[in-house]
Amino acid sequence: MSQKTSRVIVLLGLILSLLPFLAGLLFQDEHHIYSGLLLNPSDGYSYLAKMQIGVRGEWIFHLPYTPQEGPGAYLFLFYILLGHIARILNLQPIFVFHLARMIAAAVFICGLNAFLRSIQVKWLETTHNYLFAVILFGSGLGWLAGLLGVFTMDFWVAEAYPFLTLIANPHFPLGSGLLLLFLSRYQQEGGRVHWYDPFLGAALGIILPFGVVVGVTVSVIYNLLLLIQRQTIQWKLPLVYFLPSGIVLIYQYAAILSDPLLAEWNNQNQTPTPSLPMVLISFAPLILLALIELIFWVFKDRDSNLNLTVAWFISGIGLAYFPFALQRRFLLGWLIPVGILAIIGLGKVVNYQMPKFRKWFWFILPVSVLTNLFLLLGAWQAFVQNQSPLYLTQSEHIALKWMQQEICDKRSVILAPENFGLLIPAHTNCRVVYGHPFETIHAEETLRWLDLFYNKRIEDDLLDQFFEQYPVGYIVWTKSLDTPPAGWSQKLSLVYENEQILIYQMRRNS
Repeated sequence: MSQKTSRVIVLLGLILSLLPFLAGLLFQDEHHIYSGLLLNPSDGYSYLAKMQIGVRGEWIFHLPYTPQEGPGAYLFLFYILLGHIARILNLQPIFVFHLARMIAAAVFICGLNAFLRSIQVKWLETTHNYLFAVILFGSGLGWLAGLLGVFTMDFWVAEAYPFLTLIANPHFPLGSGLLLLFLSRYQQEGGRVHWYDPFLGAALGIILPFGVVVGVTVSVIYNLLLLIQRQTIQWKLPLVYFLPSGIVLIYQYAAILSDPLLAEWNNQNQTPTPSLPMVLISFAPLILLALIELIFWVFKDRDSNLNLTVAWFISGIGLAYFPFALQRRFLLGWLIPVGILAIIGLGKVVNYQMPKFRKWFWFILPVSVLTNLFLLLGAWQAFVQNQSPLYLTQSEHIALKWMQQEICDKRSVILAPENFGLLIPAHTNCRVVYGHPFETIHAEETLRWLDLFYNKRIEDDLLDQFFEQYPVGYIVWTKSLDTPPAGWSQKLSLVYENEQILIYQMRRNS
């Protein structure tokens, strides 16, 4: 019965990771084209833009959301590979994106199940399916905070919550799944090494670099706990697994620093962790029970079978407040150790009496999943209303196809309004002046300039200076805006028009 229930949970997880996207297609009509995205669409479009590199048959990453083009580097190879697959098989990139996401979702769910079963704690064996369900579908008290006007992490920090991981993109579940499979083997086999471990470690470094940092930190703390408990440390497997991935990370970091554009992108790519009270709300109620178990573990039993889980719990919160620009990323999968400790903590609270445990669990589970339900209801409302940027208008879709066919073969630089600038690199080979808050160099300054330009509040001399600095080939204008300034008639030539979009070519002095 336990195995059968586990399979039902796995199947339900896969179904729920697919259904929201099918719902998005359901509300597509002759006027609106579904983008195929759901959670954090601005990042979703940036992943599609990276796939376009592979669609072009290239491997070197250049920032597609900025007009300058530096030497580039071998970064984001996972998405570039997906683009090559789309090109070779003649498939739409968004189809390959979701095919990869569903395969990754299966890897993640199987990895999670394997990791939970690798913990040799009798109570967890008894309550495995309860634990599996609350981790896979649970969240925090964001639904309650949201009613009070507070936007908590469990609505948007996709890497920390398994359910959000499944619906966010392909690289979160695939990288997290590889990490979970490593941790489950580490927990069961100790230091046993297989020939394929270096290759899996290198793959993790390419797919999800933050997973390497989390995995290394968990391994170090785990061995420190073994030392404290006077047990033999287990160093061979993490060394063989993470040494190749460490080399990958060193290359990535050096390549970023050696390219001025990538270095500037890295500087403005900030993902700080919210305040500790916000974290507690975002992981409650599970974290309250987890803290109860952690106190018991530290001061009473110190069960060595929980060493790896405790190490993950400590490393997650420790790295989340480490002084590093991308600190929030290190909460990767943190609901997993929180959920494990919470279920054990609840067992202690009810003195391991199963009837009482079930009664409390069936109170905690609905409270834990409400945030995800609210999120899906919000997505449903966005689908019903065909909200941008989840949907492209038919005019935008047709204009993008024309651009790709007629003006993007040489990766022309396009000046476009903010929302349309997000779409262009995801669907064409063109670059844009502005399109993404992180991947556009000097994003805030450029966005302010864009606002002045499209509201015609910019002085002509500043405008001329800008176009001398950036090789803008085409300007996108929408009919919802006033017409371009009359004085520009000698500088612009209308080359495309539909019901919504105007595209002008810049006339440059010879």
